[in-house]
Parts: sequence; structure tokens; C-alpha cells
Amino acid sequence: MARELKATLRKEVGKHAANRLRRENLVPAVVYREGKPGTNLSLDQAEWTKVLNSGQRVVTLKMDGGDRSALIKDVQYDHLGTATLHVDFNELKEGQKVRLAVGVILKGIPKGASKGGVLNHEMHTVHVECLPEHIPEKITIDVEPMELDDLIHVRDVKMPQGVHAIDDPNLVVASVHEPRHEEVAAVPAEGAPTEPEVITAKKEEAPAEGGPPPAGGAAKPEAKKEEKKK
Repeated sequence: MARELKATLRKEVGKHAANRLRRENLVPAVVYREGKPGTNLSLDQAEWTKVLNSGQRVVTLKMDGGDRSALIKDVQYDHLGTATLHVDFNELKEGQKVRLAVGVILKGIPKGASKGGVLNHEMHTVHVECLPEHIPEKITIDVEPMELDDLIHVRDVKMPQGVHAIDDPNLVVASVHEPRHEEVAAVPAEGAPTEPEVITAKKEEAPAEGGPPPAGGAAKPEAKKEEKKK
């Protein structure tokens, strides 16, 4: 069952109006409806935080004029990634399927790890289509049966009932491979000829402390005066 969230219509828009709402512990939001302009809303910050922490993606917006079922489409956070700055909703029609990204969790240790294999988590989300009531919180994949050089493609992932993956079925979600070892440059034997060092980039000369940086590149050193022979 979708979580209920009280939403208030707002007329004022723009940066200053949004900042004023945040100072009042309100979160600016917009609910979009197919073929119609978005409706500007404000949410109680404490109530919104509870909904966000619940992990649910579909909510019932309690609004003047009637409730609306909506999908949480996008959440904008502050620079710390903690406080919500803005929320976008997509209004849902009864029986309408939604498309969204769901997180992928890999469970277990693959058999190939005992042979030197390393598990690679290639895709951390998959895109799915389903009815709102069938939206999964996450997709869990058991990787224990994976041997060395095994791959799990999107087509191999068992989806929950009523959920259909819409990503390319040939995309790799997880793999087990031996790690690539970087080639170590050979050290020449003592007495053996070595290749001269090749300088590919001009090194800039640091300016003297307190002085201006040299213009047009590094300054040329003054030529040494030849001492007169006595």
C-alpha cells in the first residue's frame, strides 16, 4: 500500500520562494501529469523524510481537490547529499505501468573465487517496467554458483512476479574473471646499456619566492662570465 503524504498547493515559484519554504521546514515539489503543466506543491519536511526513508517509490498525495497517486521521479539534495532541496513526482493513472531504475544487490561468494577469480559488479541498477504495486525495493542476485569466467546477463536475472526488465538483455550485470596483472618493466642488468631518457614535456621553472612568474615560459639562466686567466 502506498504511503500517504500531505501536499499543499503553492503559487509562488522561483529561487527566493523555494529558499523561503526551506527556512519554514517545507520542501518544494512539482507533480507532473502527462500532457499537462506541472502542479507546484510544498511538503512538510518531517513527513517527507519518513516517506523517503521508507524506500517506497509510489505515494498518495493528499491534496485539496482530491488525492493523487504519484511516482517519486527525482529527488534533489544539497551539496552534502542529506537535505532534500526539491522533489519531482509523476502522477499515475489507474492500471498504468511505470518504468524506473531498481538497485541490484549481489549475494554470496562465487565458486570461481577459490580459483583466483574476482567478482565484478558491472551494473548497479536495472531498468524495469511494472505496475506501481509490483515495484521491487531491490533485485537480489545469488552469485555463489558462478565459476571462473562466468557471466550474468540481464536476460539471466530472475525478476519478481509482474516485473519486466527493459534493459538490453545482452548487458552484463556481473562477471567473475582473473585479475589483470600489470606488466612490470624489466630492470636492465648491471653493466648493460640503457636507453636514454626521453623528455616529452617541457618542465616549468618555479618563480622565485615573492617574485612574479616568468612570462612566456621558464626564464633563461644568465650565462657564466668567463674568468680571465691570470
